[in-house]
Amino acid sequence: MIIKDAGAPAATAPPVPRRHLPQLEGMRGLAALGVLTLHVALATGQTRWDEYPGYEQAGSGYFSALLQQLTVSLPIFFTLSGLLLYRPFAQSTLAGTARPALRPYLWRRALRTLPAYWVLITVTLLTVNRESVTGLWDVVRPVLLLQIYSDEGRMTSAGAEQTWSLSTEIAFYFALPLLAAGLHLLARGAADAARRLRRILVALAVPVVVAVAYTAWVHQESMGMWPIQQLWAPKWIGFIALGMALAALTAAAEAGVSPLPAAYAVLSRRPVVCWGLALACYLLLTVSPVGDPGSSNYPGSAQAVVELVGQLLFALFAVLPLATAAGGSRLTRAVLANPVVLFLGRVSYGVYLWHIAVIYFLNGSMMGAGSFAVFWPQVLAWTLLAATASYYLVERPAMALRDRLGGPPAGTTPTVSAGPAGRR
Repeated sequence: MIIKDAGAPAATAPPVPRRHLPQLEGMRGLAALGVLTLHVALATGQTRWDEYPGYEQAGSGYFSALLQQLTVSLPIFFTLSGLLLYRPFAQSTLAGTARPALRPYLWRRALRTLPAYWVLITVTLLTVNRESVTGLWDVVRPVLLLQIYSDEGRMTSAGAEQTWSLSTEIAFYFALPLLAAGLHLLARGAADAARRLRRILVALAVPVVVAVAYTAWVHQESMGMWPIQQLWAPKWIGFIALGMALAALTAAAEAGVSPLPAAYAVLSRRPVVCWGLALACYLLLTVSPVGDPGSSNYPGSAQAVVELVGQLLFALFAVLPLATAAGGSRLTRAVLANPVVLFLGRVSYGVYLWHIAVIYFLNGSMMGAGSFAVFWPQVLAWTLLAATASYYLVERPAMALRDRLGGPPAGTTPTVSAGPAGRR
């Protein structure tokens, strides 16, 4: 479909065909594996940590920095969510396809994320948090994903500490249709689709600036160590905006919009270059002269801002060659759509949910787990078992209910992952 009109897109235009992009699912699987490895490194003392007297960990030299900077894995989840969930909205603005209906959108997000999460919360409340539960609110708070909005929520989060990012992502789920509506209003007055795209991209730079400013503020020394505010959405909204920008570029490319930004046109066809740049960003973060990139201590403002910018660039270069109109190159499909990586992507939401609980069940606590080389394969094996059970017993049956409760307009989105992990 070539965009040559001079006015705003018609709201009644038909949707574009749905496409399956397995390489995005594979990328999510690798990101989940990176998060698991990061937390096993912390549990086994491979990263330095000395901000709490009596719990110091010496780490293991440069290996500490390599493992600690696997924090680049987490932003991939947010970036992919922005890409996948905003794409049909971007198509509506740029190509005139049907706008996604809000009710099916919310049902799909709820069915994809909540049932498996509630199973995890039930198990961890009844086991590792049993003695910490003193009232009904201690149960209701994590069930409603409100644990990141008060320090008390941390008291019953053992085994599910990482689900703060799910709480933040749920906030993004509600905000995204509003952001999309605002971008549509901003862009629709432009004379043609290329100008509409330009307005969207410029506007999406604002959340990135907000994320940088918020990060500098929340990592001030006066905020103390690990304030609850550092888990809130403003710190992470830049990654959602990055994914939304990639969604807009992809939608524009599919619609034949011209000209596209030169950097996107060149890099989207060169996955080796992009992944080389992503690797360079990761390695530069491990040797950053700002702060202490090899420790798990709460970073100061300068280090936190440097790491945020590095993670944004890493996510951009890692995901960009996967978000093309052609669905990626042979290389991206070979690396990310082979059977092993696809299976990991399929169960990645369960990997994300269960790996810290597995650390508790195997070790009794989050720290002091001994040898990384011995403990990592144990955690991986048990996590994959739990994740596979979660997918086939909970997640897939829940997803089967989507059409009954309001399916999406036919053909509006790729049939791949959105959310912390797993298939749409």
